[in-house]
Amino acid sequence: MGNFDLDNYITIHSNTFRLALSVLVLMLMLLLRSVVRKRIKNLSILHSYEAHRLLLIRKITAILFWIVLGVIILTIWGVNLENIWVYIGSFITLVAVAFFAIWSILSNIVAGILIYLLNPFKVGSKLKMFDPEIVATVKNINLIFTELEDEEGVFSVPNNLFFQKPVKILKIN
Repeated sequence: MGNFDLDNYITIHSNTFRLALSVLVLMLMLLLRSVVRKRIKNLSILHSYEAHRLLLIRKITAILFWIVLGVIILTIWGVNLENIWVYIGSFITLVAVAFFAIWSILSNIVAGILIYLLNPFKVGSKLKMFDPEIVATVKNINLIFTELEDEEGVFSVPNNLFFQKPVKILKIN
């Protein structure tokens, strides 16, 4: 008989175990994601969320699930996450500096997220803005701007104006 290589045996079985554990974690995360998606759908029906709001919430939760899954699988395979966190921290810092340089876009994005979360008005709602005085109907809510329509046509308003200028909601559709 040949020589038995214990180190090779342990490595093969260790990798087999890691692979099996990775597949198990993937299956559990997909099951959990399915449960969370159904719960989000039920809550959106209960609270009458608009379809585009449900889509945004689903995208955010999907991204979070994939990030968590990636971290768990990297940990299973013994990857040192300290270095990864340094790279992620550096990337976030770079993005923060870039956003500071373009703060108006960032303020519109934050305002758009707040409009999604707080839901002060919906598509079809009638609004009155006071500076300048405009009465218009909400046609679409995007992340950076909201489309309004008055008797002259459709126009876009940056989302941060809804938090900087007085706005009266005349009718919520």
